[in-house]
Amino acid sequence: MIALKDIIKRIDLLLAGTNADRSEREWIACEVLGVKRGALPLVRDVDDERAGKMIEYAQRRAEGTPLWQVFGYTEFCGLRIEVDDGVLCPRPETEELAEMAAGFCGVGKRALDMCTGSGCIAIVLSKTGADVTAIDVSAHAIDVARRNAELNGARVRWVLSDMWSEVDGRFDVVVCNPPYIPTADIVALDREVREHEPIAALDGGEDGLKFYRELAEGLPAHLNEGGILLAEIGAQQADDVRRIFAPAGEVKIFKDIEGKDRIAAVTLCGRN
Repeated sequence: MIALKDIIKRIDLLLAGTNADRSEREWIACEVLGVKRGALPLVRDVDDERAGKMIEYAQRRAEGTPLWQVFGYTEFCGLRIEVDDGVLCPRPETEELAEMAAGFCGVGKRALDMCTGSGCIAIVLSKTGADVTAIDVSAHAIDVARRNAELNGARVRWVLSDMWSEVDGRFDVVVCNPPYIPTADIVALDREVREHEPIAALDGGEDGLKFYRELAEGLPAHLNEGGILLAEIGAQQADDVRRIFAPAGEVKIFKDIEGKDRIAAVTLCGRN
């Protein structure tokens, strides 16, 4: 047996000089020990196997692997979502997008989740009783998303598609968290993002707006009259996104909990 306080000290040394938050040492301990953070002070000693696992996790984190990839999952809107280096890990701001979209869904509604990645948004929408279709250009992402749906008891129709290319029919709600970082800005991202998450899920083209243009192009053919598109945007992209979608209908921009422009809402206003 090894004293937990001694293991924590070793983890501190491993994470020193990295951008890891100090709370991550506690998250590592809780994950391996299977306890809540509030119960951690009650643990004094740890057996060799679990102590070794804690050090292993800390070493991977020190090498730049994001904590959610170390654990293999994250939490999203109260759901356990598995992630790996082939899908973008959902961020807290995307929870706001999913919750807003869920408010427009329900039994009898048809919803489309574009660029589904881990499937987190589609799974949240399915919990409303809506008929949900989710697409992604990555076969690996579809596999991960399908597994997450099974783990969370969600029913979703999965389609391998490059944006609108394989999408049939019309929908009441279209939601999308597309890649929106300008290509030249990728190199400036934190190492844990740049080296451990799929660039294809981040790179929005030269100006970061490539996928919004594609969304706008196909929207009239796939969004029902009176329907709504909800898309996550970068904090400095509101004016450009508003201009791109203006020909399709009314555009509103909503801020996230930090006061940054984050969600574009587009309604067709009776246009087909």
